[in-house]
Amino acid sequence: MSEEPTGGQNPLWGLISGLRGMADNVVRAAGAANPLGDLPALPDIATHPGAMSAAQLGAIRTALQAQRDAVAAMQSQLVAFDQQLQVLQRLLVPMAEWSETWARLEARVVPGASSDDR
Repeated sequence: MSEEPTGGQNPLWGLISGLRGMADNVVRAAGAANPLGDLPALPDIATHPGAMSAAQLGAIRTALQAQRDAVAAMQSQLVAFDQQLQVLQRLLVPMAEWSETWARLEARVVPGASSDDR
């Protein structure tokens, strides 16, 4: 694991180091060698939150909004698909009942016919 940067204490550094330590412990607890190989080195993290440029923060904000928009679109597509499945299910109930009624009628009218012949 990389050493902590010396230029000031970043509160995110401790969190990231802790998460990385937990990931290492989980891999060790699994017993086998890490199937993903060694974890990459920790990137250098800016010591001050203001060190990120406005353009970088804007790009992050735009990317997050795009992801949220994609999730919202998927949710609306899933709702529409669920509604279509519900309609199909409602249509199949009377068709199944009609099919059973037809099979019973056919069994009475045609001698030796059974529903297993189909």
